[in-house]
Amino acid sequence: MILPIFLALLWTCPGSASKFNTNIKCVVINLEYVNCTWDEDGLPQENYTFRSRYEVGNEAECPTYLKVNDLNVGCRVSYSEEKLNRFDVLHAQLYSANGSVVAEHRRNLIDMVKLDPPYDLKVEIKDPELWLYWKSSSKTKLTCKRSQVRYKINHKDWQLQSESPERNSFTLPFPSAQSRYEFQVRVRMSDVCGNSEIWSAWSESVYWGSMKDVNDTETRSGSSAALMVLYTAGAAVVLIILSCLLVHSERLRVILVPVVPNAGKNFAELLDNYDGNVENWLSISKELQDGFKPNFTERTCPVREYRLVSQSSSDSDNSLSSLTDVSTDYQPMHSYSSASTLPAPAETTQATPAAPSVL
Repeated sequence: MILPIFLALLWTCPGSASKFNTNIKCVVINLEYVNCTWDEDGLPQENYTFRSRYEVGNEAECPTYLKVNDLNVGCRVSYSEEKLNRFDVLHAQLYSANGSVVAEHRRNLIDMVKLDPPYDLKVEIKDPELWLYWKSSSKTKLTCKRSQVRYKINHKDWQLQSESPERNSFTLPFPSAQSRYEFQVRVRMSDVCGNSEIWSAWSESVYWGSMKDVNDTETRSGSSAALMVLYTAGAAVVLIILSCLLVHSERLRVILVPVVPNAGKNFAELLDNYDGNVENWLSISKELQDGFKPNFTERTCPVREYRLVSQSSSDSDNSLSSLTDVSTDYQPMHSYSSASTLPAPAETTQATPAAPSVL
C-alpha cells in the first residue's frame, strides 16, 4: 500500500523524473573558463536555466549558454586562476521552465582540468640523437605539467613513452635517416599543482626523416606515377613507329613468319610446272623477290692485253727484238675482273763459233 503511494507522488512531483535522467559535468578548460554541460540521454526537450556559484560567492545565472538547434546544452562559467577557483567547490543547479530543479552539481574542480594541446612542434638532429621541442599555451608554470610523447616509424603502430614532468622536450637516440618519424605530444596537470585526470588532446603531428612532410610524399608519388605513364606511352609510340617501318620494308613478315618449304609438296612439280623456279614453287611474293634483288648497275670496264712479238733478220749479224702492241678490248657487263699477260723473257741468241781460218 505504501509503495504505490510513493510512486504516485514521484510521478506527480514536477521535474523529478528529469532530475533522475539529467547529469551535469563541469571541466576547467586551459585554466581560462569552466565548461558545464548537461545531457538527458540525447538532446534536451526544453531550454533549461543554469545557475552556479563558488564556495565563496553569490549565485548567478549563466552568462553564456552553449546551444545546439536553439536549445541550451551547456554553459561557460567564469574562472580565475588567481583565486584558485579550481580548488573551490562549485555549486550548480539546472532549472526547468516551471522553476523546478532538474539536476545539481557540487564538487571541486581540482582534478577536472583539461589543458590545450601543445603547439609549434619542432624536430632537430643533434648527433647521435633526435630532439623534439614543443610549446604549451596554458598560463600555469612548467613545473605544474606532465607531458607524454608518442611516435611511430614508417606508418607502423604508435610507441607510447612514459610520462615526464617539468620539461618540453624529448630525445630519441640513433635515428635512421632512411625512415620516416611522426611525433605527437599531450599534457595534463601534474601532482605538484593538483593532479588532473584529463589529458589534453594530442597535438598536430610533426615529421622527420626521408619524407619530412606528407604533402611532399604525395607530390613525389604523383610525379613518379606521371613519369611512369609518360615513359610507357613513349615506349609504345616508338614500338609502333618501328613496326610500321619494318612492315613497310617487308622485313617483319620475313622474321616473324618465315617461309618454310612444304614437305608434302611433290618435287616433280618444281621441274614440270615451274621449270626449276624455286621462288614460284614456294609461292614467294613478287614484292619479296624484288626486295632481295640488287638495285644498281655496274659500269663497263675496258681490259687491254699486251703480247710480245719477236722479229729476226737473217741478213744482219745483230738480232733485234721489238715489242708490238696488240690490244684487245673486252666489254663485260657485270664483271670487274681483268686479265693481263706478263711479257715473256726476250729470246737470246748464242753466237756460232767461227771456223778457223787456214793460212
